[in-house]
This record gives sequence, C-alpha cells and structure tokens, in this order.
Amino acid sequence: MAQKVSSLVAAGTANYLSSEKYVKYDDEGVEPSISNEAELTNDIIGIISRVQAHNFSMHRHAFRGTHVKTQGIVKGTLTVVPDLPTELAQAIASPENATTSHPVAIRFANEPSFLQDDRAPGPRGAGMKIFNVRGEFLDDVGTKTKTQDMTFNNAPLLELTDLPTTVEVFSIREKHFREPEKIEQEMKRRKDAKLQMAPMALPNQHFLSYVMYSQSSYRWGPYIVKYALFPTGHLQKSLENKKIEDSSDPEQHSKWLQEFFSQNEATYDLRVQLCQSLSQQPIEDCSVAWDETAFPFQTVANIVFPKQESFSNERRIFWEDAMKLNVWYGLKDLQPLGSVNRLRKRLYVNSAQNRAKGNLTEPVAVDNIDQIP
Repeated sequence: MAQKVSSLVAAGTANYLSSEKYVKYDDEGVEPSISNEAELTNDIIGIISRVQAHNFSMHRHAFRGTHVKTQGIVKGTLTVVPDLPTELAQAIASPENATTSHPVAIRFANEPSFLQDDRAPGPRGAGMKIFNVRGEFLDDVGTKTKTQDMTFNNAPLLELTDLPTTVEVFSIREKHFREPEKIEQEMKRRKDAKLQMAPMALPNQHFLSYVMYSQSSYRWGPYIVKYALFPTGHLQKSLENKKIEDSSDPEQHSKWLQEFFSQNEATYDLRVQLCQSLSQQPIEDCSVAWDETAFPFQTVANIVFPKQESFSNERRIFWEDAMKLNVWYGLKDLQPLGSVNRLRKRLYVNSAQNRAKGNLTEPVAVDNIDQIP
C-alpha cells in the first residue's frame, strides 16, 4: 500500500513539474502594452478597407482584405488523439472534445490581396472551421454555432512582425495595388528587406505538401502555443517535388487540388508547439519562428479529407461571399494572443462588413457543415 501511495505521489509530482516548465498565458510579459495601439489598428483597418475598394473597382466584386484567391475548399473529419497529457489535452483537444469526431471544412488560398497568378511566388494560406466544439467561447457567435476557426500560412513566421511594421507594409501594398511588381522593388529598399522578402523565397509547390503554421500565438488552456497542420500522407509528402514553373497554368494550384481530390484523400496532423521561454519564443514579435528542435510540435488531432470535388462554383461562392471566419469567435481556451491578433478582432469584422455591403450578401454564422454546399 505504502509503495502504491509513493508511486502515485511521484507521478503527481512529475506531472506538476512537467506543467511548470511551460509559460502561462497570463504570466507577466506575455502581452506587453503597445504604444498607440488603437491608432495603429485604425490605420491598418483603413488601409485594408481601401485595398478592398481597389479590388471592387477592378472586379466589381467585394473580396476579403487578404487571401483573396480561392484554390480549393474541402470537407473532412478531425479526431482528437485520446489520452493526451495535461499540457496537450486543452482547448480543441480537451477530454470533452475527444469524446467525438468533429466535421471540418478548409479553404486553401493565395495570401495576397489581389487575384494573383499562381506562377508568382509568395505565401499560401488556409482557413479552417471545426464544428461541434465543446467548451466556453469568447463570443456569442461561437456560443451559438459551437465552432472553432483556425488560420494558417505556409511560413512559420509572420514578416509583418508587429503593428507599426504592418502599417508600413500594407501602405506599400496599397500604394502599388495595381502594379504589384513595384511592391517588391520598394520592399528591397527597407532595412528589414531580408525579412520582408522571405515570403517570395517560399517554394511554389503543391498546396497539399505544405506544412501550414498559425504564425501567431494562442492560449492553450493555461498555456501558450503556436499550432500547425502537418501533411501525413505519403503521396502528399511526395508532392513537395511538384513545382510550379513559368510554363505552368496561371490557375495551376486549383487544378492540382481538383486532380488530387478526384482520386485521393488528404491527411494531416494538427500539432501544437508549447511556449517554454518568452525570450526564445516571443509572443509579440511574430517575425521570430520558434525553434522546432528545442520546442517540438506535438500531435493533438488527426484530420482526414476524403475524395471530393474541391472547386465547385457553388461551394466557392458560398465561402467567399457568405462564410464568416474569425479566430475571436472560438474557445476561451484558444484565445488569440499579441497585438497582431488583437488587430484581427476588429479587422475581420470590418472586412466581413465590407464584403456584405459590396456584394449585398449577409454573412452566415454557419453551425452545421451541411450548410456548406
């Protein structure tokens, strides 16, 4: 009996020590105050609203502020890994969310604010909505829909860095909206040119071979994480050798996704990278990628997207004109952290309002995956 009690105490102590090595979301220094945050946020919202207006004047259609060009939209199922340790069994991977599988839908898109030729290099992104989520939500929308939105990019860091840099970069993008080649010229003259040009060096390969990163930080129960989607299918991994070239189709990405999903399923791990050191894993500076060797990603869920049509007009139009994704509608235990994420709280609402006004469509607070065509 004494030995059993001793073993239980030892196990409890080990779990306590394990959890203590992680930074808590409410620790001092996690979210420092930012000078002129409200003013900078207003500036960025104004710039992106004008970018949306530029797009409308060119195409007579109201698009998002970024990630304008849809490449594919697919539905699937997310299953939480059972019996996770405490530090991983949080938020979307909590024990109550592990009791059932969750329908998911994901949209793949080019990152720029304009309808970019697929042959042009640059970042690629994704937005994912998870259904039937259990827990306490940040917003009444989430409380009603029981959904969790997650956003991704194929770069582990965000070159926009912080709010002042975001104002500068988006001012350049707006200035040269109709001549995007001049954006690169101006970026090369900046002191942080190497950082700002980094997205242009990303490999222009098959979408399904990319690791997709959150870039910014999020609460994970009492802890802090960045999250990512890692392709796990053998065929998906081999697609990293499938590159877009100058001779490729301007719409190559959507064509490749259609071709793949007509014959194959895609599989991913949802993984999280726990914060253990604010000096090495800053929250506010999104231009710092967290070292994956020192702070490895760990799997908390598996996702399967079966064979399907990935680019139907009905689904694309519904998502582009009616779907509303906002990371601030999700779980309290997955609260976005840092000024870049606080910007998104207002920016996403404003962007959705601009789309609704321009297209005379009402955004839909989707609460069932069957509402998506």
